[in-house]
Amino acid sequence: MSRKLRKGDIVLVTLPEQYPSMHEQQGMRPALIVGIPPGETRFLLAIMAPMTTQIGDWTKINPKVYPVLPAGTGNLKKDSVVLLDQIRAVDMRRITKYLGSLTEAEYKTISVGLDEIF
Repeated sequence: MSRKLRKGDIVLVTLPEQYPSMHEQQGMRPALIVGIPPGETRFLLAIMAPMTTQIGDWTKINPKVYPVLPAGTGNLKKDSVVLLDQIRAVDMRRITKYLGSLTEAEYKTISVGLDEIF
């Protein structure tokens, strides 16, 4: 990927199969980059939160951990939930496509959720 990625970018990424299945996101899906380690690192990694279009009552119960981004935000085709409880480091080679970026105002709800978790 030739674009320099940064926090707030939405990318299409391939996530490995997880065990047990159905609890963590896997396969090709959008994800939100929430951090990129600064400076020289051993491997080119991005810290990201996978996303899903499955919106349930759990998003209303804990909206800080499960912020919903409306369709059109960052070029998303559907309303999508950022799964801040599934943050992980991902090798940049797993990123297959840049989709779009959040504005600072749109990223604010993500920052609030990250502060809650950490």
